[in-house]
Amino acid sequence: MDISVFIPAHNPRPDFMRRVLGALRDQTLDKSRWELALVDNRSEKPIAPLYDLSWHPNSRHLREENLGLTHARVRGFKEASTDLVILVDDDNILDADYLEQALAISSAYPFLGTWSGHIRPEFEDHSFRLKPGMSALLTLRDVKADVWSNDPSHNSSTPWGAGLCIRRDVICAYLDELSRNPSRAGLDLKGSTLLYGGDTDIAFIGCRSGFGKGVFTRLGLTHIISRERCSLAYLCRVARGRGYSEVLHQYLDSGSPPLPERISLRSALARLKLALQPRSERSVALAYLRGQQQALRDLSAANALS
Repeated sequence: MDISVFIPAHNPRPDFMRRVLGALRDQTLDKSRWELALVDNRSEKPIAPLYDLSWHPNSRHLREENLGLTHARVRGFKEASTDLVILVDDDNILDADYLEQALAISSAYPFLGTWSGHIRPEFEDHSFRLKPGMSALLTLRDVKADVWSNDPSHNSSTPWGAGLCIRRDVICAYLDELSRNPSRAGLDLKGSTLLYGGDTDIAFIGCRSGFGKGVFTRLGLTHIISRERCSLAYLCRVARGRGYSEVLHQYLDSGSPPLPERISLRSALARLKLALQPRSERSVALAYLRGQQQALRDLSAANALS
């Protein structure tokens, strides 16, 4: 087999999950060339009896009792029997040729350790209109051209977790760093707690291991956005979590938190510009700043205790 596909899931919506599995069932890559596992991350009701995987000859259900997306991913990583792993969220509908294209990219770009592609929206609330500049808050991405780099600070080449493709060498390096610093597990979702950065962490560790990262136009999936996520309150929760995770990630990589912003004419002008934005954009930006500030306070308190 060439690919291991893992679906981490915590209390997934049955209608979404059926579509996720249906898209995998319809993949153009022959099923003899890939394996599939559905990783139940301590769902309130075990999901193995709910989803029949017998249509796939190399499939299995797994149960991970440690709550958190990182723990579910690690369980999948340790079970993988191939050199290429693809992560599929429980609301990701892969294009029919996703696995085939991912494998082709793996062969054509052996210097890449992680990659992904288009992430298109399907809004359950058809009346919802996402404000410009907020796509990332709902993990949406329009890839205009193939881009790759081995520079962690090169944002446009950094792949995201939906449909993330990872080489085994990068997985091994990531598991090694995670074992040496278990705090890295705090970069990801945990139940209803919205924290982010685990997929970026994997990509950055790949760069430090000598691999590049990239995004490709030929890879595509649809991200189903539930009605509950189409609200300003949810977007603010996401923004706060991303702000918190960004500070935590910098601390884990450098050993020291970023310095709080100094009072200056530039920062004063930035705050004035923020105050003049429309309500929704202002609320999201303020939530992001509050997340950063909370992370700085938490890290300062933790360092004071140690």
